[in-house]
Amino acid sequence: MIISTVNKDIHSFSPFSSLPPELLIEIFLTCSLTGDWHIPLTLSKVCCLWRDLIISSPCMWQIVVVLDSRRTMSSIRTQAELWVARSSPLPFNVVLKLTDFERLLPIMSCFLPNLARLMRCTVTYDGRTHETSLSDLTLSSPRRIMHHLDILLKTPFGDVAGEDEDDIVIFFSCGSTTYRHISMKVATTKLPHAEMVNPLLFTSLDISETAFEHSVRSPDLLRFLAHCPNLEHLYFHGLCNDEGTLDAPPPAIALPRLHTLLLEEICNQRSILSHLFLPALRELHLRHINVDYPLEPYYVPEEGDSDDESHDFSQSPHSDLHTGMGLRKLLSRSRPPLEVLDMDLSDMRTKDFRWVFDKLPDLKQFSIVGSDMSDSVVALFVPFVIEDGDGQDGERMGVRLPQLSVLKMYSCQQLSGGALVKALRARVHYTDHATPDATLATVVISNCNDFTAGNAQELSWDLHDRLHVS
Repeated sequence: MIISTVNKDIHSFSPFSSLPPELLIEIFLTCSLTGDWHIPLTLSKVCCLWRDLIISSPCMWQIVVVLDSRRTMSSIRTQAELWVARSSPLPFNVVLKLTDFERLLPIMSCFLPNLARLMRCTVTYDGRTHETSLSDLTLSSPRRIMHHLDILLKTPFGDVAGEDEDDIVIFFSCGSTTYRHISMKVATTKLPHAEMVNPLLFTSLDISETAFEHSVRSPDLLRFLAHCPNLEHLYFHGLCNDEGTLDAPPPAIALPRLHTLLLEEICNQRSILSHLFLPALRELHLRHINVDYPLEPYYVPEEGDSDDESHDFSQSPHSDLHTGMGLRKLLSRSRPPLEVLDMDLSDMRTKDFRWVFDKLPDLKQFSIVGSDMSDSVVALFVPFVIEDGDGQDGERMGVRLPQLSVLKMYSCQQLSGGALVKALRARVHYTDHATPDATLATVVISNCNDFTAGNAQELSWDLHDRLHVS
């Protein structure tokens, strides 16, 4: 259908002007189904009557057709905002016809703030088409909530066996059977540039690398996180790719609601942890971060970078340094009420353990797997004399991690059973009487070779059924 937009007198369109507005709208709607994204705008330029009718009819704007070919994100964003505003208060459908699958998330971010009105989303790319009814995903839910974003860093549809055809399925539901959430999963080779993305109001984000060529540098990750202000859970699974020494400091990013952070198989933990402000963080999980090869130095020397005075053995000295220094910066910047610290094949230097333990007054659970921690670290669990410096007589005792109730140690081969018995016995002797509501309730010691059956028997005299050994 070709319509001239040359300004003409309305009376030259008398056959149309005599039609009832309802019938005109039906004709216009039929025209808009041709697939050209700009049909409503084109029709509105014919005459004042048509313009007024189209602008005042929300149903004309209910189908948002986005063709990304040769269009800037600014143009697409403007279209999305206009169509969404003019279709209000009616629901709307989105039809994406993509030539570049990398633009999927930036384009969808334009519509997510109005998720409650988004009824149907159709995505077409390279001969593939998938349609999702969002109303069907949340049929039993009283209201629609955007919950989780799953980003898989890979080449979309790059599997020659065709096992990645689900890459085009971007929406799915989660939650309980009575309270459903809307979540998204996106396959992309890289995180989108921050300036291309509208704020993403997900509360949970999972980013997974699948190949070294798709690894994320910490500055790019942090800039992307700046557009996720509502995050409560963040999971980043990497491939231990050393990003080298940065040329400039990454931006410091605040995630004020984040309470759970998991970092797995990465080598840029120092850069990430050092530039996050997480005042509400309650759980920190560091997994498979130890590496036995040298890492590039941090872009700027910091206090604490000096050698560990304890000179304790470590199979992963470089990653220990980066993990410890990253934790120092995170705790100094954020002062979070951290309650759970889980370190699975993620170690620190002795001096970092001492510094970190002194800064975690709210920690309730500490779990560590495959650590090279020495008896010097184990001794940090022992009560100590608090030096008041006021010259008064009498000693006041205290413990590091004063709220610790669960201690789990797996495959820690450098510590001695005798040192562990001595430290934990001294701790429970003190805390069971001084702070009975904040004493060790569960102690798990598993596959620590120097912790013998005799050590277990000796420790059980004080811990009784609180001790679990395997």
